[in-house]
Amino acid sequence: MTSCELVDPMRKKPRTDLPLSDCWLSAIDSPSTLARRLSTPGHKLCVDDLSSFARDTGNYRLFPIFNEKGKARPIQWPKRRLQGVHARIHKLLSRVAVPKYLHSAVRGKSYISNAAAHDPKMPTIKIDVKKFFPSVSRVVIFNFFAGPLKCRRDVAGLLADILTFDAHLPTGSAASPIIAYYSFKPMFDEIAQFAESLGLTMTCYVDDMALSGPRANKGVLYAIRGIIARHGLKSHKAHTFSGLQPKVVTGVCNTAAGPRVPNKLHLKIKNGFDALAKAQNAVEEGKILRPLLGRMEAAAQIDPAFKARAKTVRAKYSRPKDVGGLEKIE
Repeated sequence: MTSCELVDPMRKKPRTDLPLSDCWLSAIDSPSTLARRLSTPGHKLCVDDLSSFARDTGNYRLFPIFNEKGKARPIQWPKRRLQGVHARIHKLLSRVAVPKYLHSAVRGKSYISNAAAHDPKMPTIKIDVKKFFPSVSRVVIFNFFAGPLKCRRDVAGLLADILTFDAHLPTGSAASPIIAYYSFKPMFDEIAQFAESLGLTMTCYVDDMALSGPRANKGVLYAIRGIIARHGLKSHKAHTFSGLQPKVVTGVCNTAAGPRVPNKLHLKIKNGFDALAKAQNAVEEGKILRPLLGRMEAAAQIDPAFKARAKTVRAKYSRPKDVGGLEKIE
């Protein structure tokens, strides 16, 4: 047993301010040690389990989702047992202290806190990384586990295989947001340091970065795009906003009067109700209800009034299982 295994984090109240060197995934010296550390009281793992999880075939559900314009985005969703392992990896990494700028995959933070960090009266820059998860390759994930986490190379390779589909991060994994962050932490840190040197507030939610302050301008945006390019990634959705312009930051409309539900989300909810009114049967209702309720719940995070509306809609369109209509909407 190594010194890192003297205290199992499952047996005591977990800390969320650990240095990376004290993470339960740090300095793993063998696949059997990895299996023990990824095990939970209700889900014991062995090396053969990890080997099976490292294969793409049979471990993922593959399907597309479509945006309003009909453009498909491929989804790779880990099946239940593999998703459980990914969730365990996320949980262990989430106990590590992270910089103030990070708002994703951090307990107590969200896209709401990400937006609230910015003064709506200040000039603001917004920029995303293009196709971020598909751009996080097996190689950079391996380098994170073999480098900063100091795992033995075969262990780092096994973790990289378990966490990737077709040699990149899957879009439906519970671990993908936090693995993506650590894989490109040097880039995010560089942007944060650059922002600090200019007196700007910088936040990051997955790949969605915002910078605000008096010196947030096109020249700064150009420099940030250069940093992203130097790290082998592409940027898009790059915009600058004056202090007078309304700004939607991570899905929240920042105004001087407080956060507001963006007009775009209002419109999607309205269109959902219009479509629901035209539904011909319970099957059509069900297809419309699920995304509508999801959007209403997202809006409720900003405006609590939507929570009551969503509850009313659930009650109205729930159906007893033996009546032949919809089952209760989960």
